[in-house]
Amino acid sequence: MSDTTQSRSLQISPKYTVAFWRGLELDPDNPKQEDWVKAVDVLRDRIHGRFITPAQTLIDVDKANKPQTFGFAILALDCLVLETIQGFKEGVPNHTGHSTRLFKAFLSNWQPFLDCLNAGMVAATKAGEFYKQGRCALHHSGATDKMTVGISGPMMRFNSGEITVNRTLFHTELVAEFDRYLEALTDPASVDLRKKFLLKMNPICGL
Repeated sequence: MSDTTQSRSLQISPKYTVAFWRGLELDPDNPKQEDWVKAVDVLRDRIHGRFITPAQTLIDVDKANKPQTFGFAILALDCLVLETIQGFKEGVPNHTGHSTRLFKAFLSNWQPFLDCLNAGMVAATKAGEFYKQGRCALHHSGATDKMTVGISGPMMRFNSGEITVNRTLFHTELVAEFDRYLEALTDPASVDLRKKFLLKMNPICGL
């Protein structure tokens, strides 16, 4: 991105611009905490504005529908959030060729997901199944033949090749995980996490 007036005024979130980000002093090794708190709010505003708030809006609106029909749209948005969080955690600016690994890495280390696995189930294997039937099927073809999305039961259930997802619980747990990540970024001791955060965020702002 060239450093022009137009590029600096580009909105990177509903509240913040490229110019605002470039004005922050973000040195993980010599942190200016006030600016880091602002940087974390930029990410919060970006992810909520693009994905989390739209998904929550669909959940709220869907409560009036009988039957409730927005489950796959909600899950598709949340799959984007899931992969994005892991990309920030690892400092991966471009997800091309990394999506499968990022998705599986997030799920395999996410306690709410692990709590849904029965004895003998391998986390990485089930994460791969969810990636294929959820993220890929929904994003590439807009349909899935081995996944049911509803509003009851546990967050996720694996049974005989079929996957059942409680989209409301999934969304709630995912937002909680994002909040935990933001809280960790706010901690000055999270030097490595902050460095990886910058590796992904700076290119978005042309740095």
